Amino acid sequence: MAKVLLISLFFFNSFQSVFATSKTLSVDMPNPNRRWTELHRDEAEAIKLLVEMLTVSKTGEKVIMKAQEKAREQSETLWDILKGGDGSLTDTTLVRRFSPSRPDQMVYESKSKVFINRRLSIKDALLDMAHEMTHFAFRKPFNPYQDNFSAKQFVVSTVEGRGGEVDAFLVECKVLQELFPTDGKRNSHCDRVRDQKKKILSKDVGVKEFYRIGKYIDDFHKQARELGIAKEDLSLVSDDDAMFISSAYSLPYPLAALYEYQSIMGRACQNDSKRLAIMRERSNLGSLGRSPASDSYGKLEKSYRSRCQLFDSTNLRASGLSH
Repeated sequence: MAKVLLISLFFFNSFQSVFATSKTLSVDMPNPNRRWTELHRDEAEAIKLLVEMLTVSKTGEKVIMKAQEKAREQSETLWDILKGGDGSLTDTTLVRRFSPSRPDQMVYESKSKVFINRRLSIKDALLDMAHEMTHFAFRKPFNPYQDNFSAKQFVVSTVEGRGGEVDAFLVECKVLQELFPTDGKRNSHCDRVRDQKKKILSKDVGVKEFYRIGKYIDDFHKQARELGIAKEDLSLVSDDDAMFISSAYSLPYPLAALYEYQSIMGRACQNDSKRLAIMRERSNLGSLGRSPASDSYGKLEKSYRSRCQLFDSTNLRASGLSH
Protein backbone atom coordinates (compact mmCIF):
# COMPACT_ATOMS: atom_id res chain seq x y z
CA MET A 1 0.00 0.00 0.00
CA ALA A 2 1.38 3.37 -0.98
CA LYS A 3 1.31 6.19 1.55
CA VAL A 4 1.95 9.86 0.84
CA LEU A 5 3.23 12.60 3.09
CA LEU A 6 3.20 16.24 2.04
CA ILE A 7 5.70 18.67 3.49
CA SER A 8 5.99 22.38 2.88
CA LEU A 9 9.43 23.93 3.45
CA PHE A 10 11.07 27.33 3.13
CA PHE A 11 14.40 27.76 1.39
CA PHE A 12 16.72 30.74 1.16
CA ASN A 13 18.70 31.43 -2.02
CA SER A 14 19.18 27.65 -2.67
CA PHE A 15 17.69 24.94 -3.62
CA GLN A 16 15.59 -25.68 -0.59
CA SER A 17 13.47 -26.58 -3.58
CA VAL A 18 11.77 -23.48 -2.53
CA PHE A 19 14.07 -21.48 -4.79
CA ALA A 20 14.54 -24.22 -7.44
CA THR A 21 15.76 -22.52 -10.61
CA SER A 22 18.67 -22.41 -13.04
CA LYS A 23 19.98 -19.40 -11.17
CA THR A 24 21.90 -20.05 -7.97
CA LEU A 25 22.19 -18.11 -4.75
CA SER A 26 25.49 -17.32 -3.07
CA VAL A 27 23.90 -18.12 0.30
CA ASP A 28 22.59 -21.36 1.78
CA MET A 29 18.90 -21.95 1.14
CA PRO A 30 17.00 -20.70 4.18
CA ASN A 31 13.81 -22.02 5.68
CA PRO A 32 11.18 -19.74 4.08
CA ASN A 33 9.12 -19.81 7.29
CA ARG A 34 11.88 -18.18 9.36
CA ARG A 35 11.55 -14.51 10.13
CA TRP A 36 13.52 -12.58 7.52
CA THR A 37 15.27 -10.45 10.15
CA GLU A 38 17.02 -13.65 11.30
CA LEU A 39 18.92 -13.84 8.01
CA HIS A 40 21.61 -11.54 9.41
CA ARG A 41 22.24 -9.67 12.66
CA ASP A 42 22.53 -6.48 10.61
CA GLU A 43 19.10 -5.57 9.20
CA ALA A 44 20.60 -3.89 6.15
CA GLU A 45 22.49 -7.06 5.30
CA ALA A 46 19.33 -9.13 5.81
CA ILE A 47 17.58 -6.89 3.26
CA LYS A 48 20.40 -7.45 0.79
CA LEU A 49 19.96 -11.20 1.18
CA LEU A 50 16.23 -10.83 0.55
CA VAL A 51 16.94 -8.90 -2.63
CA GLU A 52 19.36 -11.59 -3.77
CA MET A 53 16.67 -14.24 -3.21
CA LEU A 54 14.13 -12.15 -5.09
CA THR A 55 16.39 -11.97 -8.14
CA VAL A 56 16.00 -15.73 -8.53
CA SER A 57 12.51 -14.92 -9.80
CA LYS A 58 12.58 -13.48 -13.32
CA THR A 59 9.71 -11.19 -12.43
CA GLY A 60 11.40 -10.16 -9.20
CA GLU A 61 14.65 -9.45 -11.01
CA LYS A 62 12.89 -7.14 -13.49
CA VAL A 63 11.20 -5.23 -10.69
CA ILE A 64 14.50 -4.84 -8.84
CA MET A 65 16.19 -3.47 -11.97
CA LYS A 66 13.42 -0.88 -12.42
CA ALA A 67 13.60 0.01 -8.74
CA GLN A 68 17.34 0.57 -9.05
CA GLU A 69 16.70 2.96 -11.93
CA LYS A 70 14.09 4.84 -9.90
CA ALA A 71 16.43 5.06 -6.91
CA ARG A 72 19.13 6.56 -9.14
CA GLU A 73 16.64 9.21 -10.27
CA GLN A 74 16.37 10.16 -6.59
CA SER A 75 20.19 10.23 -6.36
CA GLU A 76 20.03 7.18 -4.11
CA THR A 77 20.80 3.47 -4.26
CA LEU A 78 18.47 0.54 -3.74
CA TRP A 79 19.91 0.17 -0.23
CA ASP A 80 18.94 3.75 0.58
CA ILE A 81 15.29 3.15 -0.19
CA LEU A 82 14.80 -0.37 1.27
CA LYS A 83 14.24 -0.44 5.02
CA GLY A 84 12.69 -2.60 7.73
CA GLY A 85 9.52 -1.25 9.33
CA ASP A 86 6.45 -1.93 11.44
CA GLY A 87 4.48 -2.65 8.27
CA SER A 88 5.09 -3.14 4.57
CA LEU A 89 4.42 0.00 2.57
CA THR A 90 5.79 2.46 0.05
CA ASP A 91 6.10 5.87 1.69
CA THR A 92 6.30 8.88 -0.62
CA THR A 93 7.14 12.37 0.56
CA LEU A 94 6.34 15.33 -1.66
CA VAL A 95 8.44 18.28 -0.56
CA ARG A 96 7.43 21.77 -1.66
CA ARG A 97 10.08 24.43 -1.25
CA PHE A 98 9.62 28.16 -1.46
CA SER A 99 11.21 31.28 -0.05
CA PRO A 100 9.12 33.66 2.07
CA SER A 101 10.51 36.49 -0.07
CA ARG A 102 9.44 34.73 -3.30
CA PRO A 103 6.45 32.53 -2.36
CA ASP A 104 5.28 32.50 -5.99
CA GLN A 105 8.41 30.52 -6.96
CA MET A 106 7.88 26.84 -6.16
CA VAL A 107 10.09 23.76 -6.37
CA TYR A 108 8.60 20.27 -5.94
CA GLU A 109 10.56 17.14 -5.08
CA SER A 110 9.15 13.64 -4.59
CA LYS A 111 11.07 10.88 -2.82
CA SER A 112 9.94 7.39 -1.82
CA LYS A 113 11.11 4.63 0.48
CA VAL A 114 10.02 1.00 0.75
CA PHE A 115 9.49 -0.56 4.17
CA ILE A 116 9.25 -4.32 4.80
CA ASN A 117 7.41 -5.57 7.88
CA ARG A 118 10.00 -6.94 10.32
CA ARG A 119 7.56 -9.54 11.67
CA LEU A 120 7.20 -11.38 8.35
CA SER A 121 8.62 -14.73 7.33
CA ILE A 122 11.18 -14.85 4.53
CA LYS A 123 8.52 -16.03 2.11
CA ASP A 124 6.03 -13.28 2.97
CA ALA A 125 8.76 -10.65 3.04
CA LEU A 126 9.81 -11.60 -0.50
CA LEU A 127 6.21 -11.24 -1.70
CA ASP A 128 5.76 -7.92 0.07
CA MET A 129 9.06 -6.66 -1.29
CA ALA A 130 7.98 -7.50 -4.86
CA HIS A 131 4.63 -5.82 -4.25
CA GLU A 132 5.97 -2.62 -2.72
CA MET A 133 8.85 -2.24 -5.18
CA THR A 134 6.27 -2.37 -7.98
CA HIS A 135 4.62 0.67 -6.43
CA PHE A 136 8.00 2.35 -6.02
CA ALA A 137 9.33 1.61 -9.50
CA PHE A 138 6.26 2.07 -11.68
CA ARG A 139 3.64 4.28 -10.07
CA LYS A 140 3.40 7.70 -11.68
CA PRO A 141 3.97 10.58 -9.23
CA PHE A 142 1.15 13.04 -8.66
CA ASN A 143 0.96 16.61 -7.42
CA PRO A 144 -2.03 17.70 -5.29
CA TYR A 145 -1.06 21.34 -5.78
CA GLN A 146 -2.07 21.16 -9.44
CA ASP A 147 -5.61 21.91 -10.56
CA ASN A 148 -5.97 18.62 -12.48
CA PHE A 149 -5.43 16.38 -9.43
CA SER A 150 -8.93 14.93 -9.11
CA ALA A 151 -10.46 12.30 -6.84
CA LYS A 152 -11.39 10.14 -9.83
CA GLN A 153 -7.83 10.33 -11.15
CA PHE A 154 -6.47 9.30 -7.76
CA VAL A 155 -8.82 6.31 -7.37
CA VAL A 156 -8.05 5.04 -10.88
CA SER A 157 -4.31 5.52 -10.37
CA THR A 158 -4.40 3.74 -7.01
CA VAL A 159 -6.41 0.74 -8.20
CA GLU A 160 -5.67 0.12 -11.87
CA GLY A 161 -3.01 2.62 -12.90
CA ARG A 162 0.55 1.68 -13.76
CA GLY A 163 2.22 0.48 -10.57
CA GLY A 164 -1.11 0.54 -8.72
CA GLU A 165 -2.62 -2.12 -6.49
CA VAL A 166 -3.64 -4.47 -9.30
CA ASP A 167 -0.21 -4.36 -10.93
CA ALA A 168 1.53 -4.86 -7.58
CA PHE A 169 -0.66 -7.84 -6.71
CA LEU A 170 -0.11 -9.45 -10.12
CA VAL A 171 3.66 -9.10 -9.65
CA GLU A 172 3.34 -10.61 -6.18
CA CYS A 173 1.44 -13.59 -7.63
CA LYS A 174 4.00 -14.10 -10.40
CA VAL A 175 6.83 -14.09 -7.86
CA LEU A 176 4.88 -16.58 -5.75
CA GLN A 177 4.55 -18.88 -8.78
CA GLU A 178 8.22 -18.59 -9.66
CA LEU A 179 9.69 -18.99 -6.16
CA PHE A 180 7.05 -21.16 -4.50
CA PRO A 181 5.23 -23.01 -7.31
CA THR A 182 3.44 -25.44 -5.01
CA ASP A 183 2.10 -22.70 -2.78
CA GLY A 184 1.23 -20.58 -5.81
CA LYS A 185 -1.24 -23.17 -7.01
CA ARG A 186 -2.98 -23.18 -3.61
CA ASN A 187 -3.21 -19.40 -3.16
CA SER A 188 -6.89 -18.59 -3.52
CA HIS A 189 -6.35 -14.84 -3.76
CA CYS A 190 -4.02 -15.21 -6.73
CA ASP A 191 -6.56 -17.55 -8.28
CA ARG A 192 -9.10 -14.73 -8.15
CA VAL A 193 -7.08 -12.66 -10.64
CA ARG A 194 -6.64 -15.53 -13.08
CA ASP A 195 -8.41 -15.81 -16.42
CA GLN A 196 -9.90 -19.26 -15.94
CA LYS A 197 -10.23 -19.92 -19.67
CA LYS A 198 -6.71 -18.88 -20.58
CA LYS A 199 -5.27 -20.12 -17.26
CA ILE A 200 -3.13 -17.00 -16.86
CA LEU A 201 -3.00 -14.08 -14.45
CA SER A 202 -5.08 -11.28 -15.93
CA LYS A 203 -5.06 -7.57 -15.22
CA ASP A 204 -8.61 -7.22 -16.60
CA VAL A 205 -9.84 -9.83 -14.12
CA GLY A 206 -7.80 -8.19 -11.37
CA VAL A 207 -9.30 -4.76 -12.00
CA LYS A 208 -12.84 -6.13 -11.66
CA GLU A 209 -11.90 -7.91 -8.43
CA PHE A 210 -10.30 -4.84 -6.86
CA TYR A 211 -13.38 -2.70 -7.62
CA ARG A 212 -15.62 -5.03 -5.59
CA ILE A 213 -16.53 -3.16 -2.40
CA GLY A 214 -19.54 -5.09 -1.08
CA LYS A 215 -21.40 -3.53 1.86
CA TYR A 216 -19.51 -0.25 1.46
CA ILE A 217 -21.18 0.58 -1.87
CA ASP A 218 -23.56 3.24 -0.51
CA ASP A 219 -20.82 4.88 1.54
CA PHE A 220 -18.53 4.90 -1.49
CA HIS A 221 -21.06 6.54 -3.80
CA LYS A 222 -22.02 9.13 -1.18
CA GLN A 223 -18.43 10.17 -0.63
CA ALA A 224 -17.62 9.96 -4.33
CA ARG A 225 -20.46 12.42 -5.09
CA GLU A 226 -19.08 14.82 -2.49
CA LEU A 227 -15.76 14.70 -4.34
CA GLY A 228 -17.25 15.21 -7.79
CA ILE A 229 -17.27 11.61 -8.99
CA ALA A 230 -20.40 10.38 -10.81
CA LYS A 231 -21.38 6.69 -10.81
CA GLU A 232 -20.58 6.41 -14.51
CA ASP A 233 -17.05 7.74 -13.87
CA LEU A 234 -16.17 4.54 -12.00
CA SER A 235 -18.61 2.09 -13.52
CA LEU A 236 -16.63 -1.01 -12.50
CA VAL A 237 -17.28 -0.39 -8.79
CA SER A 238 -19.67 -3.12 -7.65
CA ASP A 239 -21.45 -4.34 -4.53
CA ASP A 240 -20.01 -7.84 -4.92
CA ASP A 241 -18.27 -9.03 -1.76
CA ALA A 242 -14.86 -7.41 -1.40
CA MET A 243 -11.82 -9.68 -1.28
CA PHE A 244 -9.02 -7.12 -1.44
CA ILE A 245 -8.73 -4.81 1.57
CA SER A 246 -6.32 -1.96 2.20
CA SER A 247 -4.10 -2.59 5.22
CA ALA A 248 -3.85 1.14 5.85
CA TYR A 249 -7.61 1.78 6.16
CA SER A 250 -9.09 -1.73 6.58
CA LEU A 251 -11.43 -0.88 3.70
CA PRO A 252 -11.74 -2.00 0.06
CA TYR A 253 -9.19 -0.16 -2.05
CA PRO A 254 -11.53 2.22 -3.95
CA LEU A 255 -12.99 3.56 -0.70
CA ALA A 256 -9.58 3.62 0.97
CA ALA A 257 -8.35 5.70 -1.98
CA LEU A 258 -11.10 8.28 -1.36
CA TYR A 259 -10.02 8.62 2.27
CA GLU A 260 -6.38 8.90 1.23
CA TYR A 261 -7.29 11.56 -1.36
CA GLN A 262 -9.12 13.50 1.33
CA SER A 263 -6.11 13.29 3.65
CA ILE A 264 -3.67 14.39 0.94
CA MET A 265 -5.84 17.32 -0.15
CA GLY A 266 -6.44 18.41 3.42
CA ARG A 267 -2.71 18.77 4.03
CA ALA A 268 -2.06 20.36 0.63
CA CYS A 269 -4.79 22.94 1.19
CA GLN A 270 -3.47 23.76 4.66
CA ASN A 271 -0.06 24.37 3.10
CA ASP A 272 -1.56 26.60 0.40
CA SER A 273 -3.49 28.56 2.99
CA LYS A 274 -0.23 29.26 4.82
CA ARG A 275 1.44 30.21 1.57
CA LEU A 276 -1.35 32.70 0.75
CA ALA A 277 -0.96 34.25 4.19
CA ILE A 278 2.77 34.70 3.63
CA MET A 279 2.14 36.30 0.24
CA ARG A 280 -0.37 38.73 1.76
CA GLU A 281 2.02 39.66 4.55
CA ARG A 282 5.16 39.99 2.42
CA SER A 283 3.68 41.66 -0.63
CA ASN A 284 1.32 44.19 0.96
CA LEU A 285 -1.03 43.53 -1.94
CA GLY A 286 -3.30 46.45 -1.19
CA SER A 287 -0.66 48.91 -2.39
CA LEU A 288 0.73 46.90 -5.31
CA GLY A 289 -2.09 47.25 -7.81
CA ARG A 290 -1.42 45.02 -10.84
CA SER A 291 2.10 43.99 -9.85
CA PRO A 292 3.54 40.52 -10.65
CA ALA A 293 3.19 39.67 -6.97
CA SER A 294 -0.52 40.49 -6.97
CA ASP A 295 -0.98 38.47 -10.17
CA SER A 296 0.73 35.47 -8.52
CA TYR A 297 -1.44 35.87 -5.47
CA GLY A 298 -4.58 36.04 -7.61
CA LYS A 299 -3.66 32.87 -9.50
CA LEU A 300 -2.91 30.96 -6.32
CA GLU A 301 -6.07 32.18 -4.61
CA LYS A 302 -8.19 31.14 -7.61
CA SER A 303 -6.53 27.71 -7.67
CA TYR A 304 -6.92 27.36 -3.90
CA ARG A 305 -10.65 28.18 -4.00
CA SER A 306 -11.17 25.76 -6.89
CA ARG A 307 -9.32 22.84 -5.29
CA CYS A 308 -9.86 23.39 -1.58
CA GLN A 309 -13.49 24.31 -1.00
CA LEU A 310 -14.21 20.86 0.45
CA PHE A 311 -11.06 20.54 2.47
CA ASP A 312 -11.17 23.00 5.33
CA SER A 313 -12.24 21.49 8.65
CA THR A 314 -15.74 23.04 8.61
CA ASN A 315 -16.62 21.73 5.17
CA LEU A 316 -15.14 18.31 5.91
CA ARG A 317 -17.42 17.91 8.93
CA ALA A 318 -20.43 19.20 7.04
CA SER A 319 -19.91 16.89 4.08
CA GLY A 320 -19.27 13.78 6.17
CA LEU A 321 -15.81 13.30 4.63
CA SER A 322 -13.94 13.73 7.88
CA HIS A 323 -12.93 10.44 9.50
